[in-house]
Amino acid sequence: MKIRNPRLLQLAPPLAAAVMNRVFGCCPGSIVNEAAEKKLLALDRPILYTCWHGQLAYILYHFRFRPRKIVLLASPSIDGELIGRIAERFGALVFAGSRNKGGLAALRKIAGMMRQGYCGGIIADGSRGPYHQLQKGVVVLAREAGAVILPVAVAAARKITLNTWDRFELILPFSRVALLFGEPLPVPPEARGKLLEEYRQEIETRLNDLFTLGQNFPF
Repeated sequence: MKIRNPRLLQLAPPLAAAVMNRVFGCCPGSIVNEAAEKKLLALDRPILYTCWHGQLAYILYHFRFRPRKIVLLASPSIDGELIGRIAERFGALVFAGSRNKGGLAALRKIAGMMRQGYCGGIIADGSRGPYHQLQKGVVVLAREAGAVILPVAVAAARKITLNTWDRFELILPFSRVALLFGEPLPVPPEARGKLLEEYRQEIETRLNDLFTLGQNFPF
């Protein structure tokens, strides 16, 4: 949905956040493989969380109370600004950037903050896709921050999947929900060129496997 009216851009984030709080607040939730995250936090490792665009809503809600502040990369588009403003209402810091507009500067800024103790967040397939194809910026950010990539997915017993490029998921009230953590993958500083692509493919595979697990989750 394109929001071009400035007034709507002001009103939509608080309204969306209120709806998300109301809907997700009545959904019984659980966490799968929470030990993977807890181990990284205990080791004080920089973490870069990544998920597919279509499952972003519940993840923003879930991450509203975290032991570390989260800094996110959002698209500089109007839609990206909307997502960013919603994310800020759940406690995130947001920087705008894309492949064609300020993306490298934003990645460097976020990487620096992650080295200072923040966790990072980035949408794996970006703001425009292609669907479930991991963007190279995910691996570049992890490399520059010295971070471990932790894939995240969502399982919901009752939901509506929209006919959009990202197959955006609307979780229904009172649905059982599970947040799934995948297996973490550290990205070394020498990951460039062919090696960088190998890491990109590996994270894409892990995230797609985790997504499939969520779609068939045995509630």
